[in-house]
Amino acid sequence: MFLGYVGAIAGGIGVAATLLALSKLFRFSLPKWMYPAAAGLGMLLLTIHIEYSWFGQVQDGLPPEIEVVETFDYSVFYQPWTFVFPRVNRFVAVDHATARLNPEVENIVLIDVLLMERLSPALKAVQFINCATGERLLTGDDMELDANGMPLDADWVAVGLDDALIRSVCTRHGTSAEAAEG
Repeated sequence: MFLGYVGAIAGGIGVAATLLALSKLFRFSLPKWMYPAAAGLGMLLLTIHIEYSWFGQVQDGLPPEIEVVETFDYSVFYQPWTFVFPRVNRFVAVDHATARLNPEVENIVLIDVLLMERLSPALKAVQFINCATGERLLTGDDMELDANGMPLDADWVAVGLDDALIRSVCTRHGTSAEAAEG
């Protein structure tokens, strides 16, 4: 965040300096208020660019085994342009390299889910995915497992087979009925 401020200030100074250099080069005079206004506009535009390019930069930096499955648009009153052009502020990704299948239990995948948000550290959530019923279960330190490695007394969350995370995990790891048919 600090580097964003430094970049915005440097961008503003750069715009004002460019305007000053052009006015000297072409020998025209501008009102004195124009230079700080140009610096402010430059800072605003650079900040907007940084905000809107965050998701693309992060996504481009992810390894191929990490797939973005859901994004969340962000609009806020003090950035009124975001109501017309919302920006991605956070997203959910799944790390397919961590997928673990249990040969004793069909249609269940244990996988790492990454929760990423701008200006926040990434969070990792290990989840059980039931590809037969479209349910998810967040694991915990106090979770008890049965002899087959399945959670005991678990509160599965039914999200449906059309959920982006369920669809991605089950299609890629071939445990759903749809994947078996195709």
